[in-house]
Amino acid sequence: MAAAGTGSNPDMEIENDNKPINHPKKNEFDLGADFIAFEDSDDEDEPINHPKKNEPPTPHKGATNSYFDRPTTEFHGGKRRRPVDEDEDPDEGPMTGPPPGCPWMGHRNYSKMASVPIMLTQELWDFVDYISPTKEEHQIREYVVRLVRKTVKDLWSNADVVVFGSFDTMLYLPTSDLDIVLLRDGGFNKLDLNRLASIYGALGLRMKLLSSPKPKYLGQIQESITGIPVDISFNLTNGIDSGQVISTYINEIPALRPLTMLVKYFLMIKNHNEVYKGGIGSYTTVIMILSFLQMHPQIQVGNIDPMDNLGVLLIEFFELYGLCFNYTRVGLTVRDNGSYFEKKDMPTNHRSELLLSCIDPNDPTNDTAKGSYSLQKIREVFAGAYGALTQAVQNRDRELFMDDKRVSSSHVQFDDRNRVAADSKQKSSGLHRSTQVSLIKEVYQVPMHIIRHRQKIAKVFLDGTYQVMFGDPIVHSLDLKTV
Repeated sequence: MAAAGTGSNPDMEIENDNKPINHPKKNEFDLGADFIAFEDSDDEDEPINHPKKNEPPTPHKGATNSYFDRPTTEFHGGKRRRPVDEDEDPDEGPMTGPPPGCPWMGHRNYSKMASVPIMLTQELWDFVDYISPTKEEHQIREYVVRLVRKTVKDLWSNADVVVFGSFDTMLYLPTSDLDIVLLRDGGFNKLDLNRLASIYGALGLRMKLLSSPKPKYLGQIQESITGIPVDISFNLTNGIDSGQVISTYINEIPALRPLTMLVKYFLMIKNHNEVYKGGIGSYTTVIMILSFLQMHPQIQVGNIDPMDNLGVLLIEFFELYGLCFNYTRVGLTVRDNGSYFEKKDMPTNHRSELLLSCIDPNDPTNDTAKGSYSLQKIREVFAGAYGALTQAVQNRDRELFMDDKRVSSSHVQFDDRNRVAADSKQKSSGLHRSTQVSLIKEVYQVPMHIIRHRQKIAKVFLDGTYQVMFGDPIVHSLDLKTV
């Protein structure tokens, strides 16, 4: 895929450092100018198994959440049990198990699908389903929040305990922190924090003060039963506002959630997801993905459904931010349907520094990426992911479709045959069948510490530890309709 420039001004081109960019001579802010052109497709491709695009997940409120209505895996005895794939043919023998290190596979025959990019999209959907929280995992986090809320209310009856961040937007990973803000008229002082820490210590919870800028404080609790970390801030409301705007965008653009889960997980396993370490935080990650979707020409005109082209879009995301984006001169905003701007026009700009400028949709004066000083390393891992995924698609395409075409180029061409048109309805018969092969294993892995953490959470739920603490009935699995 070749990236096009943004216009006639060379200072504003979205450039690749390794080769010259041939860009059209037009205004650099024209929508769609920063992306490759796609050919339209009239093919009737095999549908992707993903949540219905008209039923996006909604933030969790109370004990239920419509996100959990999705027809995905069920949780029994600490293990995920996959539903039977309706497209599987029982006459073709049993499914092969997942390849080593790929626990999201094993229940679907990807090689029966019409093209490799469609296989990639389906595997990514299965991976998103695997790393998404189970009902039981979410309920355990609810219990942790209840424990924090009860303790705070016992100390200060006039204080409010508000959960925000990825928990509220349903964008959290298995090992993500819980973000909680305490709101109280008159604020909090150091003595208040010491009292709170002392009570948590008596409950077996370790609380430490991370910073103490007056009049606001930040503490962290390490919940001892499950090991879930809880970040507590005091009288800070910007996180609540950010969560609300993210929820709005997710409801408007369903593909934003799976892409966010994929990019967040990738940054986490690369250790580039913590802002205090120079990484990219969750809020900036969402804004980057949202900008990518807003500025995509084929999405803008409705030629493709992002939900059916998750694989190609993820590759293009890594290409844009790993190889093509000119971080030195260009910034992005998602306000007013999204646009790019020249960083030199910002009140606070980075000029020659290789830093991302990302405007907060809630506060135009705030650059959400100003602390992401490790961007050069992040750009390198994005570029590496782009290369690994395109190579995997090319290799698999050669294996399965060598009789259909000869691949002489080292670059994958996403053409009509492997792009799913927006109006595609009918299924295409699978052309090949072979053993399970993961297209994403070079980019996505599930380390053992994550698997063990999830097993621990499952055991806590099944043992009824928190249910006994709060006087709730012990159940072995959750049925949303009866919660």
